[in-house]
Amino acid sequence: MLRNDGTVRVWVEGARATVEVHRPEALNALNRDVLESLENVAKDLALRNDISVVVLQGAGEKSFVAGADVKEMQKLSPLEAQKFSELGSRAFAAIENLPQIVVAKVQGFALGGGLELALAADFIFCSEKAFFGFPEVSLGLIPGFGGTKRFSRRVGVAKAIEWIVSGEKYCAEAAKNAGLVNVITTPHELCGRVDNIVAAIMLRGPDAIRAAKRVVRSGSDNSIAASYQLESAEFGLRFSTAEAQEGMAAFIEKRAPRFS
Repeated sequence: MLRNDGTVRVWVEGARATVEVHRPEALNALNRDVLESLENVAKDLALRNDISVVVLQGAGEKSFVAGADVKEMQKLSPLEAQKFSELGSRAFAAIENLPQIVVAKVQGFALGGGLELALAADFIFCSEKAFFGFPEVSLGLIPGFGGTKRFSRRVGVAKAIEWIVSGEKYCAEAAKNAGLVNVITTPHELCGRVDNIVAAIMLRGPDAIRAAKRVVRSGSDNSIAASYQLESAEFGLRFSTAEAQEGMAAFIEKRAPRFS
Protein backbone atom coordinates (compact mmCIF):
# COMPACT_ATOMS: atom_id res chain seq x y z
CA MET A 1 0.00 0.00 0.00
CA LEU A 2 1.39 3.38 -1.04
CA ARG A 3 -0.52 5.44 1.50
CA ASN A 4 -2.85 4.86 4.46
CA ASP A 5 -3.66 7.87 6.59
CA GLY A 6 -6.84 6.38 8.02
CA THR A 7 -9.35 8.16 5.80
CA VAL A 8 -7.79 7.75 2.34
CA ARG A 9 -5.96 4.65 1.21
CA VAL A 10 -3.85 4.34 -1.93
CA TRP A 11 -2.25 1.29 -3.48
CA VAL A 12 -0.45 0.76 -6.77
CA GLU A 13 -0.49 -2.33 -8.96
CA GLY A 14 1.66 -1.90 -12.05
CA ALA A 15 0.47 1.20 -13.89
CA ARG A 16 -2.77 1.39 -11.88
CA ALA A 17 -3.34 3.38 -8.70
CA THR A 18 -6.47 2.85 -6.61
CA VAL A 19 -7.58 5.67 -4.30
CA GLU A 20 -10.16 4.72 -1.69
CA VAL A 21 -12.09 7.04 0.61
CA HIS A 22 -12.15 4.97 3.79
CA ARG A 23 -14.78 6.08 6.28
CA PRO A 24 -17.24 3.18 6.01
CA GLU A 25 -18.73 3.94 9.41
CA ALA A 26 -19.86 7.33 7.99
CA LEU A 27 -20.71 6.08 4.48
CA ASN A 28 -17.38 7.62 3.40
CA ALA A 29 -18.60 11.17 4.08
CA LEU A 30 -16.14 13.93 3.27
CA ASN A 31 -14.61 15.90 6.11
CA ARG A 32 -11.59 18.20 6.19
CA ASP A 33 -9.17 15.32 6.76
CA VAL A 34 -10.47 13.42 3.72
CA LEU A 35 -10.34 16.47 1.45
CA GLU A 36 -6.81 17.39 2.54
CA SER A 37 -5.70 13.80 1.97
CA LEU A 38 -7.30 13.67 -1.49
CA GLU A 39 -5.56 16.89 -2.47
CA ASN A 40 -2.19 15.58 -1.28
CA VAL A 41 -2.71 12.22 -2.98
CA ALA A 42 -3.55 13.94 -6.27
CA LYS A 43 -0.41 16.08 -6.04
CA ASP A 44 1.68 12.94 -5.47
CA LEU A 45 0.05 11.00 -8.32
CA ALA A 46 0.55 13.88 -10.75
CA LEU A 47 4.30 13.27 -10.46
CA ARG A 48 4.07 9.53 -11.14
CA ASN A 49 4.93 8.94 -14.80
CA ASP A 50 4.74 5.19 -14.18
CA ILE A 51 0.99 5.33 -13.48
CA SER A 52 -1.50 5.46 -16.37
CA VAL A 53 -4.86 5.01 -14.65
CA VAL A 54 -6.32 6.07 -11.30
CA VAL A 55 -9.44 4.37 -9.91
CA LEU A 56 -11.52 6.23 -7.32
CA GLN A 57 -13.69 4.19 -4.99
CA GLY A 58 -15.33 4.21 -1.57
CA ALA A 59 -14.88 1.61 1.14
CA GLY A 60 -17.62 -1.00 1.33
CA GLU A 61 -20.65 -1.66 -0.85
CA LYS A 62 -23.16 0.80 0.62
CA SER A 63 -21.61 4.03 -0.52
CA PHE A 64 -19.10 5.57 -2.90
CA VAL A 65 -19.23 8.83 -0.96
CA ALA A 66 -22.51 9.85 0.67
CA GLY A 67 -21.66 13.56 0.69
CA ALA A 68 -19.95 15.99 3.01
CA ASP A 69 -19.93 15.39 6.76
CA VAL A 70 -22.94 17.44 7.89
CA LYS A 71 -22.05 17.14 11.58
CA GLU A 72 -18.72 18.82 10.87
CA MET A 73 -20.23 21.42 8.54
CA GLN A 74 -22.88 22.48 11.03
CA LYS A 75 -20.18 23.94 13.27
CA LEU A 76 -18.67 26.17 10.57
CA SER A 77 -18.91 29.94 10.43
CA PRO A 78 -19.62 31.51 7.02
CA LEU A 79 -15.90 32.21 6.51
CA GLU A 80 -14.95 28.71 7.62
CA ALA A 81 -17.58 27.29 5.27
CA GLN A 82 -16.08 29.22 2.38
CA LYS A 83 -12.63 27.87 3.24
CA PHE A 84 -14.07 24.35 3.42
CA SER A 85 -15.62 24.81 -0.03
CA GLU A 86 -12.32 26.12 -1.40
CA LEU A 87 -10.48 23.11 0.02
CA GLY A 88 -12.92 20.71 -1.66
CA SER A 89 -12.71 22.63 -4.91
CA ARG A 90 -8.89 22.48 -4.87
CA ALA A 91 -8.87 18.77 -4.05
CA PHE A 92 -11.30 17.86 -6.82
CA ALA A 93 -9.58 20.16 -9.34
CA ALA A 94 -6.31 18.40 -8.53
CA ILE A 95 -7.99 15.06 -9.32
CA GLU A 96 -9.63 16.38 -12.49
CA ASN A 97 -6.32 17.79 -13.70
CA LEU A 98 -4.35 14.59 -13.15
CA PRO A 99 -2.48 13.60 -16.32
CA GLN A 100 -3.68 10.01 -15.85
CA ILE A 101 -7.10 8.72 -16.84
CA VAL A 102 -9.34 8.72 -13.75
CA VAL A 103 -12.19 6.20 -13.38
CA ALA A 104 -14.81 6.54 -10.63
CA LYS A 105 -16.13 3.15 -9.51
CA VAL A 106 -19.46 3.90 -7.86
CA GLN A 107 -21.34 1.52 -5.60
CA GLY A 108 -24.26 2.74 -3.53
CA PHE A 109 -24.62 6.43 -2.82
CA ALA A 110 -22.81 9.20 -4.71
CA LEU A 111 -24.58 12.20 -3.26
CA GLY A 112 -23.61 15.84 -2.88
CA GLY A 113 -19.86 15.98 -2.47
CA GLY A 114 -19.71 12.32 -3.49
CA LEU A 115 -21.23 13.10 -6.86
CA GLU A 116 -18.88 16.08 -7.13
CA LEU A 117 -15.93 13.74 -6.53
CA ALA A 118 -17.18 11.36 -9.22
CA LEU A 119 -17.51 14.30 -11.61
CA ALA A 120 -13.79 14.96 -11.24
CA ALA A 121 -13.18 11.60 -12.95
CA ASP A 122 -12.98 11.04 -16.70
CA PHE A 123 -15.28 7.99 -16.63
CA ILE A 124 -17.99 6.91 -14.19
CA PHE A 125 -18.73 3.20 -13.96
CA CYS A 126 -21.51 2.29 -11.52
CA SER A 127 -23.52 -0.54 -10.08
CA GLU A 128 -27.18 -0.73 -11.01
CA LYS A 129 -27.84 -0.15 -7.30
CA ALA A 130 -26.06 3.22 -7.30
CA PHE A 131 -27.88 6.47 -6.54
CA PHE A 132 -26.81 9.97 -7.53
CA GLY A 133 -28.01 13.42 -6.58
CA PHE A 134 -27.47 16.81 -5.00
CA PRO A 135 -29.39 16.95 -1.70
CA GLU A 136 -27.79 20.24 -0.62
CA VAL A 137 -30.89 22.40 -1.20
CA SER A 138 -32.72 20.22 1.33
CA LEU A 139 -30.19 21.51 3.88
CA GLY A 140 -30.51 25.10 2.70
CA LEU A 141 -27.18 24.81 0.89
CA ILE A 142 -25.82 24.44 -2.66
CA PRO A 143 -23.04 22.24 -4.09
CA GLY A 144 -19.72 23.65 -2.97
CA PHE A 145 -16.89 21.59 -4.46
CA GLY A 146 -17.12 22.58 -8.14
CA GLY A 147 -20.19 20.50 -8.88
CA THR A 148 -22.29 23.27 -10.43
CA LYS A 149 -19.69 23.79 -13.16
CA ARG A 150 -18.67 20.17 -13.75
CA PHE A 151 -22.21 18.82 -13.72
CA SER A 152 -23.59 21.44 -16.11
CA ARG A 153 -20.63 20.87 -18.43
CA ARG A 154 -21.35 17.14 -18.46
CA VAL A 155 -25.14 17.04 -18.74
CA GLY A 156 -26.11 20.56 -19.85
CA VAL A 157 -27.42 23.57 -17.96
CA ALA A 158 -31.12 22.65 -17.95
CA LYS A 159 -30.54 19.13 -16.63
CA ALA A 160 -28.04 20.40 -14.06
CA ILE A 161 -30.51 22.94 -12.68
CA GLU A 162 -33.25 20.28 -12.58
CA TRP A 163 -31.11 17.88 -10.55
CA ILE A 164 -29.63 20.50 -8.24
CA VAL A 165 -32.83 22.33 -7.33
CA SER A 166 -34.92 19.16 -6.95
CA GLY A 167 -32.65 17.71 -4.28
CA GLU A 168 -33.81 14.26 -5.40
CA LYS A 169 -31.88 11.00 -5.62
CA TYR A 170 -31.66 9.48 -9.11
CA CYS A 171 -31.13 5.84 -9.99
CA ALA A 172 -28.28 4.57 -12.15
CA GLU A 173 -30.45 4.37 -15.26
CA ALA A 174 -31.53 8.01 -14.90
CA ALA A 175 -27.89 8.98 -14.46
CA LYS A 176 -26.98 7.08 -17.63
CA ASN A 177 -29.80 8.70 -19.57
CA ALA A 178 -28.64 12.13 -18.40
CA GLY A 179 -25.16 11.49 -19.75
CA LEU A 180 -23.55 11.37 -16.32
CA VAL A 181 -22.59 7.68 -16.22
CA ASN A 182 -20.59 5.78 -18.84
CA VAL A 183 -21.37 2.19 -17.86
CA ILE A 184 -23.90 0.44 -15.58
CA THR A 185 -23.29 -3.11 -14.41
CA THR A 186 -24.54 -5.51 -11.79
CA PRO A 187 -22.78 -5.15 -8.43
CA HIS A 188 -21.03 -8.46 -9.05
CA GLU A 189 -19.67 -7.35 -12.43
CA LEU A 190 -18.59 -3.82 -11.51
CA CYS A 191 -15.03 -4.63 -10.46
CA GLY A 192 -14.49 -6.73 -13.59
CA ARG A 193 -15.78 -4.04 -15.94
CA VAL A 194 -13.52 -1.45 -14.33
CA ASP A 195 -10.58 -3.86 -14.49
CA ASN A 196 -11.27 -4.38 -18.21
CA ILE A 197 -11.20 -0.69 -19.11
CA VAL A 198 -8.10 -0.17 -16.96
CA ALA A 199 -6.34 -3.07 -18.71
CA ALA A 200 -7.31 -1.72 -22.14
CA ILE A 201 -5.95 1.74 -21.32
CA MET A 202 -2.69 0.32 -20.00
CA LEU A 203 -2.07 -1.38 -23.37
CA ARG A 204 -2.07 1.96 -25.19
CA GLY A 205 0.70 4.50 -25.52
CA PRO A 206 0.87 6.16 -22.09
CA ASP A 207 2.14 9.50 -23.37
CA ALA A 208 -0.47 9.53 -26.13
CA ILE A 209 -3.21 8.93 -23.55
CA ARG A 210 -1.98 11.88 -21.49
CA ALA A 211 -1.83 14.08 -24.59
CA ALA A 212 -5.35 13.06 -25.63
CA LYS A 213 -6.78 13.86 -22.20
CA ARG A 214 -4.93 17.17 -22.12
CA VAL A 215 -6.30 18.22 -25.52
CA VAL A 216 -9.89 17.19 -24.78
CA ARG A 217 -9.91 18.86 -21.35
CA SER A 218 -8.32 22.05 -22.63
CA GLY A 219 -10.48 22.12 -25.73
CA SER A 220 -13.71 22.07 -23.73
CA ASP A 221 -12.84 25.48 -22.30
CA ASN A 222 -11.30 27.00 -25.46
CA SER A 223 -12.74 28.42 -28.65
CA ILE A 224 -13.18 26.05 -31.59
CA ALA A 225 -10.25 27.64 -33.42
CA ALA A 226 -7.96 27.41 -30.38
CA SER A 227 -8.99 23.80 -29.85
CA TYR A 228 -8.12 22.85 -33.41
CA GLN A 229 -4.78 24.63 -33.11
CA LEU A 230 -3.93 22.83 -29.88
CA GLU A 231 -4.94 19.48 -31.36
CA SER A 232 -2.75 19.98 -34.44
CA ALA A 233 0.22 21.05 -32.33
CA GLU A 234 -0.10 18.02 -30.05
CA PHE A 235 -0.62 15.73 -33.05
CA GLY A 236 2.59 16.99 -34.65
CA LEU A 237 4.49 16.71 -31.39
CA ARG A 238 3.62 13.02 -31.14
CA PHE A 239 5.75 12.36 -34.24
CA SER A 240 8.86 13.37 -32.30
CA THR A 241 8.33 10.58 -29.76
CA ALA A 242 9.70 7.05 -29.70
CA GLU A 243 6.27 5.92 -28.56
CA ALA A 244 4.61 7.05 -31.79
CA GLN A 245 7.36 5.58 -33.94
CA GLU A 246 6.99 2.24 -32.16
CA GLY A 247 3.19 2.32 -32.46
CA MET A 248 3.20 3.00 -36.18
CA ALA A 249 5.98 0.47 -36.82
CA ALA A 250 4.07 -2.19 -34.90
CA PHE A 251 0.93 -1.51 -36.95
CA ILE A 252 2.82 -1.84 -40.25
CA GLU A 253 4.64 -4.96 -39.05
CA LYS A 254 1.36 -6.46 -37.74
CA ARG A 255 2.56 -7.01 -34.19
CA ALA A 256 1.65 -5.70 -30.75
CA PRO A 257 3.44 -2.45 -29.86
CA ARG A 258 6.05 -2.53 -27.11
CA PHE A 259 5.52 0.66 -25.15
CA SER A 260 8.01 1.07 -22.31
